[in-house]
Amino acid sequence: MADYLLDKHQVDALWGIVLNNFPDFELLPPDGVLSFTHRLVMGLVKDCLNKYHRGQLTSEYLSDLIQNIRTLLQQAETRFQNGDFSSIKEIVQKVLSVLEGPARSSERLETAEGDTEDGQNLHPEMIPDPNTSQRDLSSDLTTDPTVLAIPDSGIHEIPEIQEPAAGAIESLIPARMPHISDFKTSKLIGAGGFGSVYLARHKDLHQTFAMKKLTKGAGDGAYLERDILTFSDCSFVASMLCSFPSTSHLCMVMEYAEGGDCQTLLNTRGPLSVPLARLYFAEAVVAVEYLHSYGVVHRDLKPRNLLITSTGHIKVTDFGLSKLGVMIPKNNIYNQSAEEISREFRDHEVGITYRNAVCGTLRYVAPEVILRKGYGRPVDWWSMGIILHQFLVGSVPFDGKTRTEIKENIVGGHLRWDCEPIPPFDAQCLITDLLIKNPEQRLGTAGTFEIKSHPFLTGLDFDNLVSQKPDYVPQVASNVDTSFSINHYNINKHLESEDEEDNESFKYKNFTSSSEWLSKLCTTATRINNEDPKSPAEFTQTSCTNILEMQKESVPASIRDDDITSLPCSPPLSENEAHEEIEQQNSDNEEMGERREDTKQIL
Repeated sequence: MADYLLDKHQVDALWGIVLNNFPDFELLPPDGVLSFTHRLVMGLVKDCLNKYHRGQLTSEYLSDLIQNIRTLLQQAETRFQNGDFSSIKEIVQKVLSVLEGPARSSERLETAEGDTEDGQNLHPEMIPDPNTSQRDLSSDLTTDPTVLAIPDSGIHEIPEIQEPAAGAIESLIPARMPHISDFKTSKLIGAGGFGSVYLARHKDLHQTFAMKKLTKGAGDGAYLERDILTFSDCSFVASMLCSFPSTSHLCMVMEYAEGGDCQTLLNTRGPLSVPLARLYFAEAVVAVEYLHSYGVVHRDLKPRNLLITSTGHIKVTDFGLSKLGVMIPKNNIYNQSAEEISREFRDHEVGITYRNAVCGTLRYVAPEVILRKGYGRPVDWWSMGIILHQFLVGSVPFDGKTRTEIKENIVGGHLRWDCEPIPPFDAQCLITDLLIKNPEQRLGTAGTFEIKSHPFLTGLDFDNLVSQKPDYVPQVASNVDTSFSINHYNINKHLESEDEEDNESFKYKNFTSSSEWLSKLCTTATRINNEDPKSPAEFTQTSCTNILEMQKESVPASIRDDDITSLPCSPPLSENEAHEEIEQQNSDNEEMGERREDTKQIL
């Protein structure tokens, strides 16, 4: 079937596009949205070529491939903020010019033969899942008939942004690119293998964020993490404000989750209540489903990487070990076998050790990773099973005194329910199905609907999880409260990184990127300055209310809650006042953290 869809010249043309535009991280476009789109398009083309050589290319696949590329470009254009968008358009136009002719020919042929005219041969998995999340790629695309329409010819037929809209988008672009000097870092709140996370205050916007500083040895992993965070728009995936290189670090500025993370919550309170565990698990499932629809495999899911917001909901973070596969929206399944899904990556990267460990955190790593048989998206569902067990029991199911013992238990051990507390029976069933050793049989491999429809999650509205009030809401003192964070100590007043200057190395110049969120905040700040040109002493309650409303408008949909309370509603502080406020808050946070530790010991 594949040999009549593409001829040798078309195959050679596609290989030429891939070879000439291979996404090397040092040569990728200098913008997170462009870079991520570039990676996805190249991944789709390579997948098409692989299916051709395996004889698996179908007209249905080709039609969906063209549609996915078009809609991906449309999404990228709406989120793109800086620079020239024509480069990715040119690449897409070359790809579509090769694919559209064969796609139209196959459609005419199949219609003439009566194969698809009445929809007789539609694959059952092409039927939309009634439980789909509203925020993922496929649901965004399938609800708009103008997006679903496939024009008869090339990329030039994609509707252009009208001038008024284009002018509005242009007005959102920050006056200059983000830089380390825009921020005042005050406290270390987290640390990892490749870097640290600091509390940071934007000097002009007067808002608090989390700044992740990576060592430049992080390489392509840092670029991919930046691209994922810049492109993502999901309520349960952390949002990024901007990124830039400094003299000694690659910096990413993200939203600050005042409630700490789920691991800290488990350490402090023990096992979670069943309703809270169910909600957190469901929100993480929506996040993983969203990521998988773009081909992102997280590979390091664990409670430490599930942040808790001030409203009590979670955010998946830390994509430093993530892998990018083929973008496959869940409503467009190309008859992939379970083996293809489970062995998507065969580059043996999982065999490379990091600090004498397989990729990921060992206690959450799937058996196929340890056995080095190849891996795919099911590794994330295994990790989700471990997380749910830890939520309900307080410990991981496969542990040991040594790394070797842990690996042996993961590969050959069996689940036991002689623990306290004992999870509900339906939760036990869900955990058991998620922790099936064979990834081809693991729950979630055939689609996220398998997990969403499980009895343990019955009654949850997956389209409106963010509107549900969690059983636990952290009592956050302010938007600079760090008492729920991992570390409770001050750092030197003059951080080594605070006075960093421009990085002159060309190698890292294309790491600078800004998000739509930053552009909206800059626009809001301009509106505030123009509409309320008062001195701090002249601020009234009405002024504060107006500012709060403007700030709410600036927050992207992915991080907006109806009951936003953490946005500052006070006049901008001077540099000295801001420093004094942070120092006082640090002192208060330390005292609060010590009280929590004392309470924990008493309990």
